[in-house]
Amino acid sequence: WCRQIAPVVGKFLSVCDIPVLRPLTLPERRPNLVFITDIFDGNFTQQEPIPDEAIAAALAVLKHGRSYQYNESEGEMAETVMLELEFSAQMGARYCLAMASVGHALATALRAVGVKPGDKVLINAFTLAPVPGAIASVGAVPVFVGVTDGLVIDLEDLAAKAGQANV
Repeated sequence: WCRQIAPVVGKFLSVCDIPVLRPLTLPERRPNLVFITDIFDGNFTQQEPIPDEAIAAALAVLKHGRSYQYNESEGEMAETVMLELEFSAQMGARYCLAMASVGHALATALRAVGVKPGDKVLINAFTLAPVPGAIASVGAVPVFVGVTDGLVIDLEDLAAKAGQANV
């Protein structure tokens, strides 16, 4: 079922290698290496349609009510746990934690690497609100680095601001 529902929840997953998370209990597998060599020419604001199989899998989860990680009975494995295990195996990661949003995932990652209140964090100025929001949510301060007309990091601005940040 994880392969069916993954398109629905894929953007809410965070895969990392942090020992405090649930260890992988499936056999270790090598990750499928994917190299992105094409230039994206699609529309960032228009998502692909959700396949009928994924919708059916999501409805099944909603119908049985076991929609979050710790909502399981003795002898059961929660749907979220199964998703984490399968996704971590597909990615070749030892650990995986499904998150409710990109903001929560970023804030968790910032905490995991030791970002503390008052730390200054370098951030691409051409970004969406959850990124600086995640930095602010841990009490840190975003330091915005400009971009060029080609929408890549402005290396001169990065060099000028690198000394202003701890992260």
